[in-house]
Amino acid sequence: MATIEIPSPIERPRLSDTIYGQLLDEIMAGRFSAGDRLPTENQLAQRFSVSRPVVREALQRLQTDGVVIARQGSGTYVQRSPSQRVAELTIQVSLHEVLQVMELRMALEELSAKLAARNRSDEQLRAIEQARKKLGEVFGHGGAAQEADYAFHRAIAVASGNGLLVEALDQLSERVKGGMNVTLSLTREASAQRRARVLDEHDRIVHAIRIGDAESAAIAMRYHLDQVRNRLLDRHLDR
Repeated sequence: MATIEIPSPIERPRLSDTIYGQLLDEIMAGRFSAGDRLPTENQLAQRFSVSRPVVREALQRLQTDGVVIARQGSGTYVQRSPSQRVAELTIQVSLHEVLQVMELRMALEELSAKLAARNRSDEQLRAIEQARKKLGEVFGHGGAAQEADYAFHRAIAVASGNGLLVEALDQLSERVKGGMNVTLSLTREASAQRRARVLDEHDRIVHAIRIGDAESAAIAMRYHLDQVRNRLLDRHLDR
C-alpha cells in the first residue's frame, strides 16, 4: 500500500516581522531620519491593519537592533539610520540576522582573543599575522577580502586552544561570511580614512595577542566588532 505523504505547511512570516521589515526599509530609504519621531503605535496599527501588540513587537526589534529608541511619555525616535546601500546588500540575508550573528560573534570572539593572548604558540601567532597581511593585500577585492577576514578571525579562534570556539565559528561560517560581505562592501565603498581605521582595529587585536595581554586583546576584539556594528547602522559614520 502506497504511503501518502502529507505536505508540510508553508511557513508564513509573522506579522511583526513584516511590519519590522517595512519600517526598517522606510528608515533606510530616508523617509524617517535620525531624530525623527515615528508614528504612534495606534497610528501604525491603523496604517498596517494589525493589532498594537504586533506593532509593539516590531518596534521592540528595531530598538534591540539599535535603530530606534523609546522615550517614556514621548514616543519612539529613530536613533540611527542605515543607508539605502545596506538595504541593497541585505536582500539575501536580513539586517536583523546580520546583527544577531554580530551579537553572537561578540561573545565568542572576545573570548577567543582573550584566550589566544594567553595560549597562542609562535606558529599560531605567525598564522594570525599572515592572515592580517593577506587581508590588507586583498582588502578591496570582494570575495577575497571576505575569505581573508574570516581566515583572520578563525586563526585567532584556533590560537585560543579551545576547539569548541573553532567549531562554533565554523558552524556559523556562512552566516559570518554573509555579514562580512555586507560590512566589507560598505567599507570598500567608503573613505580611505574608514578603510584605514578598519585595518587599524585588526592591528590592535594582533598587537595585544602578540604581547600576551589577554584583557587588551578582548577589549580590542570587542571594540572592533562594536565598530563594525556601528558602521552598519549609521550611514554618517566614517564616510
